[in-house]
Amino acid sequence: MAQEAESVGGTFSQEIAERLRGDILSGRISAGGRLTEQELAERFGVGRSPVREAVLRLSEQGLLVSRPNRGVVVSPGASLEIRKLVVPIRRTVESFALQMVFDSLGEQDFKRWEEILRRMKEACDKPDLYEIAEMDIAFHRALVERAGQLDLLVIWDALIGRIRSHFRRMQRGGEGPHEIYKEHEELLDCFRHGSLKEAERLLRINID
Repeated sequence: MAQEAESVGGTFSQEIAERLRGDILSGRISAGGRLTEQELAERFGVGRSPVREAVLRLSEQGLLVSRPNRGVVVSPGASLEIRKLVVPIRRTVESFALQMVFDSLGEQDFKRWEEILRRMKEACDKPDLYEIAEMDIAFHRALVERAGQLDLLVIWDALIGRIRSHFRRMQRGGEGPHEIYKEHEELLDCFRHGSLKEAERLLRINID
């Protein structure tokens, strides 16, 4: 029973971490936003233990930081200098994932991306800027997850945490919502019907 309880607690903490991570990356919770264990426990309807584990996990990824007399706050995004370093690394990671899986992509993979695009289009039609950002992240994370290499996913997660503003470019007055959707629609079409060389080219253009 104790082992089962620990497993359930671990599942809760992972789910909470993923929800909070999505909120931070999409901008629903902005940089400098303060989080408390009590508020999070009430939001997710759980005790403080899984909340504490989730906060620790996100702190290790650099998304949250503990500050004296302020509790836990959302960390700022990376500086321009760090961004210039991280973006090429992200291109390398995603290109590597694409090379690993391109020839083995099947209908199940395409259906997953199609569902993400469906949700992205609905968000573009509203427009829901936060949901657009979340689906943008989900599209690229699905590629890295498909590679089946945990180390690769850990690296990608850490990179995205530092350059999260990329996914909120429309919130800064950049591209229009349907332009972002079209970019990813073209990517998926190339994954399905194009060559690896062309898919890599489009992927690298999308990562700026």
